[in-house]
Amino acid sequence: MSTHVDYQPVQSASGPRRIYSPDLLPHMQSLLAEIADLDCALEKDLQATKNSSYSEAHKSELIQELKRRHRERHTPIAMELAALEKKVAQELQL
Repeated sequence: MSTHVDYQPVQSASGPRRIYSPDLLPHMQSLLAEIADLDCALEKDLQATKNSSYSEAHKSELIQELKRRHRERHTPIAMELAALEKKVAQELQL
């Protein structure tokens, strides 16, 4: 069973209204791409570590270090993205 959804752009008296300001959207996309790259790199490194010939104890240490470094890199980007999302939400309320 398929569902058909018609897309209707948001209209105002002066024409279609943008949801995001033109300067925010590219920045948000860039931050999302950075997060995706970090997540992919972590998964790749985790797989390589799990498939390595290291002892289980050493693998565990390496995995914890990989996750720690991922959090250190991911957190500031996620915080910046959250700030942008808040800004967008505030703009939509205007």
